[in-house]
Amino acid sequence: MKMIDYNKLHATFKPSGYVSNDANHIANYLICELCIQSGTGLARFLNVDSSFDNHMAMRVWVQKRLDANPDYVVDDMCSQLQSDLYELLPQTGYGY
Repeated sequence: MKMIDYNKLHATFKPSGYVSNDANHIANYLICELCIQSGTGLARFLNVDSSFDNHMAMRVWVQKRLDANPDYVVDDMCSQLQSDLYELLPQTGYGY
């Protein structure tokens, strides 16, 4: 009996919208930590398909970063992506 790898199957047929459990976990952390609101507009800063809302755009961006670095450690990658995200997003100028 042949075993089906559903994660691989989903990734093959939905490459722009497939999100692994690790990517979902990291994205959820970043969304909460950085108070990313639902809505649109974030996708263009993250260089992902503009049809995604902010939360899905974050998940797809994280998944792309994980795919590019297959030997990641979740905690290390979470910190790295948070740092990278600060560099990508425009600064509001609110500071002391």
